[in-house]
Amino acid sequence: MDILPVDKTDLHSLSEFLKRNLVYENITEELAKEKIFDDPDFDPEKALKAIINSEIVGFMQGVVRKFKSRRTGFIKLFATDEKCRRQGIASALLKIIEEKLWSENIEEIRILDSSPNYLQPGLDPRYTEAYVFITRRGYEKFDEDVNMEVDLEGQDFSTDREEEDLLGQGIEIKRASPEDRQLVFSFIDENFATSLKEVEVSFKNRPISTHIGLKNGRVIAFATYDANNLNTGWFGPMGTLKELRGMGVGRVLLKRCLRDIKLQGRKTSTIAWVGPIAFYGDSVGANVKRVFWRFKKTRPNRVNPWS
Repeated sequence: MDILPVDKTDLHSLSEFLKRNLVYENITEELAKEKIFDDPDFDPEKALKAIINSEIVGFMQGVVRKFKSRRTGFIKLFATDEKCRRQGIASALLKIIEEKLWSENIEEIRILDSSPNYLQPGLDPRYTEAYVFITRRGYEKFDEDVNMEVDLEGQDFSTDREEEDLLGQGIEIKRASPEDRQLVFSFIDENFATSLKEVEVSFKNRPISTHIGLKNGRVIAFATYDANNLNTGWFGPMGTLKELRGMGVGRVLLKRCLRDIKLQGRKTSTIAWVGPIAFYGDSVGANVKRVFWRFKKTRPNRVNPWS
């Protein structure tokens, strides 16, 4: 077995490999490129393929994210070919990538939830072999998340009346424009800083895929789509200032985004990494679609997990 860095010539074979082995995902070549090579922190030395007889039988990608002064490592994506499991392939890949991640002065490594560019916000526990693999190597569950799904058919997501009511209270609802860039980015950075990178991606889309609420010329709320897992109907993130919640601003922004996604010809939309399940259920009839478990491992001291 050879372990080598991936490069862009591997894209087709990698996407086919991931499609076969990540059976609960809808992997396309476009999505594989976004997740692997278009990641802003892509490092070929941390994106490794295992090769047997010229065939990819394993893949693992690590990244380091920096948020303010904190650096965190992630095992962003991994898979082993079904016919080659329990042969030490994933263990060999993980050992190399963990050593590279620890060498970059991080305090913990997490599994899959590598915002702002991530496939899913954690491990779907139906990947039972993956669960066993990571827990046996010292990763501990610390949280869980859900994705919800909205049926877009049969809903028109009209917001004219609600927007008129909000305007009467001094709140304007609009799609963000290029001129709003600094205003929006400053608002996000101050109030929802972990969402900033995804909102920045949305400003590269045409039309811009962020809608905002304004009061007295100040941004008070936002909702974004097509900022991760592009062209899949992916909604999020969103947020409203705490003191202005309950007025219906978030609901209107959500509906405007879903209307855009429906106009793309999509029948469903994924609401990712959900916090308020009841809000999405009440607002647009969303239902929990998938559950994800989040795992992390803190920097080891003297104990060698590979000994």
